[in-house]
Amino acid sequence: MTQPATPRPAAVRPSVRSIAARVLLHGTLLLVSVGCLALYEHFRVEGASTASVACLVAGAVLGFAPVRDLVRIVFRVEGKALHLVHGLGGLALLALPLTGVIPGVPVLTHAAMAPFQIMGAAQAVMHQGHPRNAKQAAALQRFATSLPEVAQFTSSKDLASPGNALRAVTVLSDIIAKAKALGATELESDPGFQGALRQVSTRFGANLGLDAVDMALHKLAGNPATAGAVPKLRRQLLQARGSIAGARNPKG
Repeated sequence: MTQPATPRPAAVRPSVRSIAARVLLHGTLLLVSVGCLALYEHFRVEGASTASVACLVAGAVLGFAPVRDLVRIVFRVEGKALHLVHGLGGLALLALPLTGVIPGVPVLTHAAMAPFQIMGAAQAVMHQGHPRNAKQAAALQRFATSLPEVAQFTSSKDLASPGNALRAVTVLSDIIAKAKALGATELESDPGFQGALRQVSTRFGANLGLDAVDMALHKLAGNPATAGAVPKLRRQLLQARGSIAGARNPKG
């Protein structure tokens, strides 16, 4: 006598809420991964090799997590094989910035824009029609809008033309001057500076932008047409960093 077939349990379909939560989680992981990559470039410019490597590893691990989840769902890869895929994928992501496939300057300039965009949106909502400090708002805008220009002069191809190389010197000198002006407005603002978070965000964004300038100067130093202008620009860059850092302790 044949036994009746045991009914298979119906496949559990994920709810809309669980899918939305997963998408939000992976979006957050990708944002944090991009932040780690920007910190890797920042610490590399600063010469902090241990911190830069730690940020790069963290960025690779977090950045591949959404791909790992996709591999698990689509290809039904589980267990040790899934861990192997994650490990190999993370190593592949590690290689991208190390081999120059992902240029450091565009990463830094995009990351530097984020704090200013967030602060601009917050100020538009909270202080419509009467900005607390118009001079500082203008300095922030001038600095932030010049950041994308730095990324235009990062490839050897762009600097091959003497005209482009000299134009790069002008652009970098201009943004360094704007960074110094931004630092000066911080010192002139009220002690609260609309809270510590905004103060830290401004310094963080400005320093990432100056890191991009530093990397661009390294390329200009190798170009005979612009090498003579680099030492002066480096001195100005140090002054700009000092101006921004001076806001931490105006009395010092």
